[in-house]
Amino acid sequence: MLTITFTMLGDVALARAVSRYGDSVKDFRPVWEKIRENFHHIEDEQFNSEGARSGMPWLPLSPSYAAWKEKNYPGQTLLTLTGWMRDQFVSGVGMQTTIDPLKLKMEPNVPYAVIHQQGSPLTNLPPRKVVALTEDDKAGWMKIIHNYIYDKAKEAHLA
Repeated sequence: MLTITFTMLGDVALARAVSRYGDSVKDFRPVWEKIRENFHHIEDEQFNSEGARSGMPWLPLSPSYAAWKEKNYPGQTLLTLTGWMRDQFVSGVGMQTTIDPLKLKMEPNVPYAVIHQQGSPLTNLPPRKVVALTEDDKAGWMKIIHNYIYDKAKEAHLA
């Protein structure tokens, strides 16, 4: 049985088995492209809401860092200093993306993204989930996948 797994920044965000017809599908590239586009839309909302979109608002900055940031990068929101990380997640610019028949791989080119995602006790940095899919997000992606599998099964006269 085919299992779809989405891992980002060290967290498994989605792991679901699909119908038995999924094993006969050998090229999911159209699906991955839709999911990639939707992912960037989700991330735009995640950054604009400072994590609230997922139900886990990002914790505020420490007072000393907030003061430094406002002085040196006035008006920048949480998890946005230069915009490099945000741009990668929101638009894909700079993110290393590979779309293969059976795999979508998206890797941010930002070494500190995983530290924000998971937090760091060493630096007293709380986790601020850059990637936090809701159940509706997961269900939407699975619907895209299931519809594609069903369409391919119909084309092959399996369904």
